[in-house]
Amino acid sequence: MGSLYVNYTVRSGDQAAVAKSLKGRNAYVTPVKDAALVVADEAAETQEIDAVREVGELLSTSLKTQVLAVLNHDDDMLWCGLFDQGRLTDEYNSAPAYFEGGSDPPNGGDARKLCAAFGRAGSEKQLDAVLRKTDYVFANERHADLVAALGLPAFAVGCGFNYLEEGELPEGLSEGDLVKP
Repeated sequence: MGSLYVNYTVRSGDQAAVAKSLKGRNAYVTPVKDAALVVADEAAETQEIDAVREVGELLSTSLKTQVLAVLNHDDDMLWCGLFDQGRLTDEYNSAPAYFEGGSDPPNGGDARKLCAAFGRAGSEKQLDAVLRKTDYVFANERHADLVAALGLPAFAVGCGFNYLEEGELPEGLSEGDLVKP
């Protein structure tokens, strides 16, 4: 069995403001690194797409910023949603026919929008190659390459609420770094 996690990379330099926006939710907020931080929310960890989108909308609306929602399902499929000011502006699926047993190539994902959202102009070609590549063995490998191309915190890869709750922290994080709303 592969990794199962959902998280949100938020373009923000204010851990306290992000935690405040999640008041009443069971979640973790990482420290800021490279002008972004990561949120792991318990309700989204169900991997129900409506719950995943709800948190992405909440964060991007309340913080008036860009948020990249990532869902890794069993390391077989990576779904990403880019939220800006509360709107889903881009969507990507590495295995769109996964739940039907098909093997369609990746679809969606606008490298220009993603690079613009995270201030990575000039990385579009590199990011597009990550999005279109068809020979990744595990979805977390694609996630790692996506994070590198966008200059996001490496600890976003493998960071999910259940893992954090069980004390399984990605490299670069310690328990004292995490804030709960």
